Amino acid sequence: MRSEKSCTTTRGLRAEMAAGDLGDGRLNARRDCIVDALERHPAVGFPEACGTEAATEAFYRFLRNPRVTLAAVVAPHIEATVARCQAATEVVVIHDTTEHTFAGEAARGELTAVGPRRQSFWLHTSLAVSTEGGHDPLGVLALAPWVRAAPRPDRAPYNWRTRFRDPAKESTRWAEGVAACRARLGPAVHAIHLMDREGDSYELLSELVATHERFVIRVNYDRSLVAESHGDPTTILSARPVTPWCERTVAVSARRAGNRPQSAIAHWPVRRQRLAHLQVSAAPVVLKRPRDSPSHVPTSLRVHVVYAWEPQPPAGEPALEWRLVTTEPIDTVADAVRVIELYRTRWLIEEYFKCLKTGCAYERRQLESVRTLVVALGLFAPIAWQLLRLRHLARLDPPHPAQAVLTSRQVTLLRATPAGRGLSAAPSAREVLLVVGRLGGHLRNNGDPGWLVLTRGMRTLHDMEVGWIAATRSDQS
Repeated sequence: MRSEKSCTTTRGLRAEMAAGDLGDGRLNARRDCIVDALERHPAVGFPEACGTEAATEAFYRFLRNPRVTLAAVVAPHIEATVARCQAATEVVVIHDTTEHTFAGEAARGELTAVGPRRQSFWLHTSLAVSTEGGHDPLGVLALAPWVRAAPRPDRAPYNWRTRFRDPAKESTRWAEGVAACRARLGPAVHAIHLMDREGDSYELLSELVATHERFVIRVNYDRSLVAESHGDPTTILSARPVTPWCERTVAVSARRAGNRPQSAIAHWPVRRQRLAHLQVSAAPVVLKRPRDSPSHVPTSLRVHVVYAWEPQPPAGEPALEWRLVTTEPIDTVADAVRVIELYRTRWLIEEYFKCLKTGCAYERRQLESVRTLVVALGLFAPIAWQLLRLRHLARLDPPHPAQAVLTSRQVTLLRATPAGRGLSAAPSAREVLLVVGRLGGHLRNNGDPGWLVLTRGMRTLHDMEVGWIAATRSDQS
């Protein structure tokens, strides 16, 4: 059953962002205008979104202003996300990292060169999602960008042991993301931290256990176990119960080769979209500290592992297998299945990254410095969340009402379009999503709208709203 807490009436993103204070009324006013313009036109170039040469120049001055930082720009969205989490009381916080790559003939200062005419920086994100109902995306809780140092030709590359022992290693971002979320949510919100295989670190697990965090993390390594008696299993994989507890069918998304390197394809093989029939079981285990771990890390950790595996994958398809280490209870079949369902919410952060890169065209932005790119990211991050929530809630069954994703005025304006004339008296979020998609050029027979047509449709809707507001003010003058 859907939670009523997550089914709230939406308000404009500008109103949410306007709650922040940049320390100067003029900067606040400029931010509000910029958010308004980018919300209407998230996928177009900055000059087209701003509309005039003067507004475009003011936008670039805003990005370069030393008082305007990523933290300051995104702060009101994070505060609103915390409020939504407090209303939900229990949330999943999905942590993940993505690479943002920018093409261009000229090198952009401070970015990491990753190929001919391509430079990158990396972004670690913590996205909050409700645990009830349809797992409503509640917003971003933390953003941590960084640039990797370029390898020096006069210095030998680090081997894995050196990187493992480096106190400044990149893997510390996972613990830092959890700590930031803990500080912002406080004790009133019960958070379950969710990570994919990159978060499988014994040091991180020990820190989460020590700070009494709840978590679900996919295992990347077949970790050694403490054998408490003769004949006990010695690794996580060997601890899997022989008899499955239950079966579960899950949807598996397609994974294409694209331009991924061969090492990535070997780790994440190409696959078709399909349904996978999984067997599920669970077991308590005692993890053994790896040999190269620091001495301050505990010698063992008591956790639970939930197993989900595909015994008979289709011919030519890699078998799906998840081993999820968790602090959540596994006393019953329902407990184990709940952990599987919590892990499945992880795809939402992948969709969020796609929305940033495709729906908001972030990687096509022609900004020359890390600083301006990161400030622009602070403007786009809430817009990407808004688009993600629109599409996610529109796909749920039972359906959410249209007012969960659009304002009442926007729904009224949709009714006035040829695409929206068939809207029901109390339309669902899915109904209005399809109408917005048709405004962006989506065809009924092509499945659900993708990010590009969805952003084009939202652009048209926002333009209609601006015109309606201007006409109303003209009539009243």
